[in-house]
This record gives sequence, C-alpha cells and structure tokens, in this order.
Amino acid sequence: MRNGLYRVHFQTPLGMGAGVVHATDGKMWGGDAGLYYVGSYSTEGDRLTAVVSTNRHTTHNGITSVFGVDKVTINLDGQVSGDSISAKGTSPQAPGLSFTAELSRVSD
Repeated sequence: MRNGLYRVHFQTPLGMGAGVVHATDGKMWGGDAGLYYVGSYSTEGDRLTAVVSTNRHTTHNGITSVFGVDKVTINLDGQVSGDSISAKGTSPQAPGLSFTAELSRVSD
C-alpha cells in the first residue's frame, strides 16, 4: 500500500457508504459525512491487515453507520493490487455482521 489519499467504498448488510482515507507509513485516518476513522495497517507482499476505529463527528438525520452503532473497531484483511485494495472485515461491536471495503488511491 503506497502512502497517499484513497477513496473508500464500504458496505455491510445494513447499508453502504463512501469516504476518504489517508494512509502514511502504517497509520491511516479519514472519514465521511458523519464518521471519522483512525487506525493502523501493515502489508506483507500483497496482503494488508488493518485495525480501524470509527466514531461520530457530525449528527444529522439520515447519516448512519453501516454497523448500526457509531463507535466500532474494524479488523480488516485485504488484497493489494497496484493502487487498489479489496478488504473484508469484522467488528466485535457488531458480531456476525460482514464488512467489505474497496479502496482506490486518488492522490499523494
């Protein structure tokens, strides 16, 4: 995973969303219209592992978390292919709920 700004599209069975994530030297942070994300990642070859925590920054009707709760920790495992990443994850705060994310690098 190269350092830079990534767009992210994600979903669970409860809904879907999109935002941006900035990744630099093993740390990542970003957000969308209602939530922010902070975490860390590592890569080995074409495999990515990450742990990302979310929390709400703006309350507005219609802006909901795809987990059904705002404050979650997501454990991710992904495949890096050039400047794209396809990942799956789970959260202990939303047991049994599958999570997928697609990231694409958009800028340095």
